[in-house]
Amino acid sequence: MNSSPLLQTLRRTLIRPHPQIIIQRNISTTQPPQLPLKPGTPIPGLSSIYPPSKDPNTPNAAPVALPREEYPDWINDLATPLPSVAKLRAKLENIDFEKVDVAAEGYEELDRDMKRYLKLTRRARIKENNASRKK
Repeated sequence: MNSSPLLQTLRRTLIRPHPQIIIQRNISTTQPPQLPLKPGTPIPGLSSIYPPSKDPNTPNAAPVALPREEYPDWINDLATPLPSVAKLRAKLENIDFEKVDVAAEGYEELDRDMKRYLKLTRRARIKENNASRKK
């Protein structure tokens, strides 16, 4: 049996009954979603870090957006939303952990999903414990 400590913890977490906890995020609906900047456009919000030059002969030191090809590939993954607790739970409940091969292809994705699920459930449990102690 190839059972790592992470798999054992995940198995206990999925088996243990736990209350349904809704994780709320502060999502502002007043601001429109950020669209990609055209190459050469100054990046907004950095004026306090890069103040404009007082010397008219010196070019502005504020960073500008580069063409998409000049950024690493992982930058594009930042915009994709991560799976929710419900999606992860549904995905992981159907897995037989006794037959999981850690050397198999695709294990990295499963490992990443397991870690995220455990992180979110641990966070929810901490919030629940804090709320119950607060009363």
